Amino acid sequence: MKKKPYLTKAGVTQYKPVVSMGVLQNIVNEGNKGFCLACGNVSTGVEPDARKYTCEKCKAEKVYGFEELIIMGLI
Repeated sequence: MKKKPYLTKAGVTQYKPVVSMGVLQNIVNEGNKGFCLACGNVSTGVEPDARKYTCEKCKAEKVYGFEELIIMGLI
């Protein structure tokens, strides 16, 4: 999965996933996956509405469920 950097309102660089609709549909159907905005890591065992879970890779509290990312407008 590709990731795209963007700047937050506070000027911090974060990442958002770049996925096609087909791939996104597969992710949503599989469920329990999240995306870390701090490093771009994809995590498993994450609820669809997850917010601020701790990333296994970078330890930042920036993992969000994919459905939550859609609601936030990041996908």
